[in-house]
Amino acid sequence: MAGRPKKQVNVHVSKDKLLPKVTTFFFDRPVLTSVLWIFLTLFGALSYTTLLRREGFPSVDVPIAIVGGAYFVNDPARIDASVTKPISEVALKQDGVKSVTAQSQANFFTVQIQFKDGTDTASATKKLEQDVKDAGFLPDSVVAQFNTIYFGATGGDIVPLDMAVSFYEKGSGVPLETLAAKAQDAASWLEAKQIANVKDVFVKNPFEETVNPENGQTVSVQRNFDRFGLRENDETEYFQSVILGITAKENFDAIKLDTAVREALQGLNNDPSFGDFRAVVSASAAPQIKKDISELQKSLIEGLIAILIVGSIVIAIRASIITVISMITVVAITLAFLYVVGYSLNVITLFALILALALIVDDTIIMVEAIDTARHHHKDRRKAIREATRKVSRAMVAATATAALSFAPLLFVGGILGEFIRAIPVTIIAALVISLLVALVFIPFFARFLLLGLKQMGKKGVVEIAAGFEAKIANFFVGPMLWARHSRTKLFAVGTSAVLIGLGFILAGALIARDVPFNIFPPSKDTNGLIVSLNFSPGLTIEQAEAEAAKADEVTAQVLSSNFVEGSYFASGTESKATQSIEIISYNKRDVKAPELVKTLQSKLDEAGIASTVGQSDVGPPASAFVVQIAADNREAAIKASADVKQFLENTELERPNGTKANFVNVSVSSPEQFLRSNGKPIVTVTSSFDGDDTSTLVTLGKNALNKEFTGEKLASYGLPDNAISLELGQESENQESFATLAIAFPVLLIVMFILLAIQFRSLLQPLLIFMAIPFSLFGISLGLSLTNNSFSFFALLGFFALLGLSVKNTILLTDYANQARREGLGPVDSAVAALRERFRPLFATSATAVVSLVPLALTSPFWEGLMAVLIFGLISSTFLVVAVFPYYYLGAEYLRLTITRTQFFLWLALTAIVAGLVWWIITPAWGLLMVPLGLAVIALRGFYDKRLTK
Repeated sequence: MAGRPKKQVNVHVSKDKLLPKVTTFFFDRPVLTSVLWIFLTLFGALSYTTLLRREGFPSVDVPIAIVGGAYFVNDPARIDASVTKPISEVALKQDGVKSVTAQSQANFFTVQIQFKDGTDTASATKKLEQDVKDAGFLPDSVVAQFNTIYFGATGGDIVPLDMAVSFYEKGSGVPLETLAAKAQDAASWLEAKQIANVKDVFVKNPFEETVNPENGQTVSVQRNFDRFGLRENDETEYFQSVILGITAKENFDAIKLDTAVREALQGLNNDPSFGDFRAVVSASAAPQIKKDISELQKSLIEGLIAILIVGSIVIAIRASIITVISMITVVAITLAFLYVVGYSLNVITLFALILALALIVDDTIIMVEAIDTARHHHKDRRKAIREATRKVSRAMVAATATAALSFAPLLFVGGILGEFIRAIPVTIIAALVISLLVALVFIPFFARFLLLGLKQMGKKGVVEIAAGFEAKIANFFVGPMLWARHSRTKLFAVGTSAVLIGLGFILAGALIARDVPFNIFPPSKDTNGLIVSLNFSPGLTIEQAEAEAAKADEVTAQVLSSNFVEGSYFASGTESKATQSIEIISYNKRDVKAPELVKTLQSKLDEAGIASTVGQSDVGPPASAFVVQIAADNREAAIKASADVKQFLENTELERPNGTKANFVNVSVSSPEQFLRSNGKPIVTVTSSFDGDDTSTLVTLGKNALNKEFTGEKLASYGLPDNAISLELGQESENQESFATLAIAFPVLLIVMFILLAIQFRSLLQPLLIFMAIPFSLFGISLGLSLTNNSFSFFALLGFFALLGLSVKNTILLTDYANQARREGLGPVDSAVAALRERFRPLFATSATAVVSLVPLALTSPFWEGLMAVLIFGLISSTFLVVAVFPYYYLGAEYLRLTITRTQFFLWLALTAIVAGLVWWIITPAWGLLMVPLGLAVIALRGFYDKRLTK
């Protein structure tokens, strides 16, 4: 707390607080503690092996409704006027509607309604259907279906689809009508088998029956097509196919469902009545879940081995065994928690568990090391436990609370993204709290049998392998401080040097950060899936469009060759576009990486004159297209303007902040035979993508270039209003809105952390001192992303949140121990020296263990590379600077605490905040971080002249 303290006493004897009492309570009752540990661990193991359901993604309410149907008039303008326009107008009047888009083609229409967050999508869709029906404007022959979006095995779909089966014929080829009829027979065959976990088997029929308004007769019109590609006997072959959809029962297990369906399909394929017809699973969450579970197990084993090895060297073999057992206990109890709260084992929770492995090691190692140190000072193991807990429990609580709060902003992310990632902060926060409880309750119990035997107690106990080495490193860093302890001039010199070193690293990190690209969801360095999106020329029939798709398939098969596994359009093909999802062999088994395959395939499709966009299938949402919407109340003028927009985009080169260039690619104008609407207003669109991966950055640059070129004056020359052009960025807009939420939540988080630390340390200044670990990590984060060629992204942000807890823990440890030394009567310099000497081992052990355990994961999977770069490099940077220069910042803070009043402190704090805010907006966010330590340093330097610091 700022202000002058009362006179220090030389000896301070503290009574046991609550946490030491809790620890000794369970330590004194080994039978109770053992029963509790066995129960929780077995419950966790049972949850993992049996109780927890396996599913692809957590069940979320996607706030989107789709109104689709047919009106057999062969006139998109008529459908637009009589169907999509009035539906859009009714939809816009509904409560909770965020946006409405509509598309009218020759005989079909689609209206998409996106609701605001928190809207009950199912109820809102039913109300919309009733309101449209009550309005009575739809022609009698219109067949309209109102559906909500279900996120299943093939992504978003209007029907619940938990697995997809491609049904095709291997012979000479049969008419599509025959194939569809046989697919219906296959669906009935599977239904009759009553497959476990299967609720329904249905056919995504490519044909739709509608009434011809001219003659009143019912006609069957092909609405979509599907193609399935398979690599067999060193050959890739594509077939015309029909999708069989599998809907699972409520609370199904994805792996059990997958196993049961595949067994049933084997029987169907062996049934002579189906002849050359075949059914193959083309979409299932099970393979990804199995991969993620395998990766979790592998990461846990590798992490435990790393802990065992590093812990044995840095602390002691027995201590490292305790740490390993504790880690397993934390993971088991966390899994039990997921089951109790109703979560499943899915891609998101598995991701969170893998990330949590680097975080939960902290509390365990800190507690184990404290017990290991205390056993050398006592013959009584109970006293050793009590002393160890008293010394580190407060720091552990503060560090765990800080780490848990680091992930709290993710709880406030809205939209579809927020729904999907909600399990990440919940899982990690739970794991951190559980790790603290395990450290306080079970680690002393484990130590009773493994570390606190009669032979291990007292000064004659086992000497650690690296004890001398660690002491030398600690003495090296405190050497300058001891050398300068009794000289104001020397102390000023070494203090100034240390502060400048810290600021130099922060500045270097800010400079490096300027050249690191920003992309919320960048493509992975490698992946096992590709996406090929085809755009067909206007005026094609659906049969002609499928023939064009077949040409693209030939090129795809030739380029991918032996890297191809299977591919399916999942009934997405229409007369205007189609999207194929392709599985390629695992990156562990091929020499060429997915980005190279994307580049080669795109080049070959371009050479063949096939309008397409090739990309990777990644964990995040696909890169959004850059869609320019032109108001088309004057349709002729809008079409003319769209041609100029297309030409402008094709000829425009975008320059990134670091000087590199990028271009628009695959630029196309919406077909004149399509009528589009956005929020009820007619539009014409120009769609494009980029030749770079940093989509978020390029979207901003593209928007600025477009606005600069197409001014109100230029739009007026077409006969269009000055606001005629707007952008529709799809998921990118959603992502940016979510990140805007984080930008608001993060400062609030820092304030809450500050308040908690202020209460914990009974100081307003020391929380700011503890926050120094955050800018200390900036250099490592920027350097790591730059060296590994990764972007600032959502995954890098997750790494930063994890790093926030890991790095701040180090400054909390040092500050807490120095405060204890001050209470025992030591001066500021001696307290800082004692803190670094005594806390160097747990600080080094936790950081080294975390880094070593993360390296295999970073090298194994391209998906983890960016996140691991943030954690590994950021942790190394922060740990080094905390050890090398933080003690000098502590001395400066002590001077402030001892010499300035609260009024002066708050005046300095307000001034620093104002200056930091100005720099933040004027220069760059990274520079703003410099102002807090800089302001603190300027005042602290004067303090080194004070006699108090030389005593």
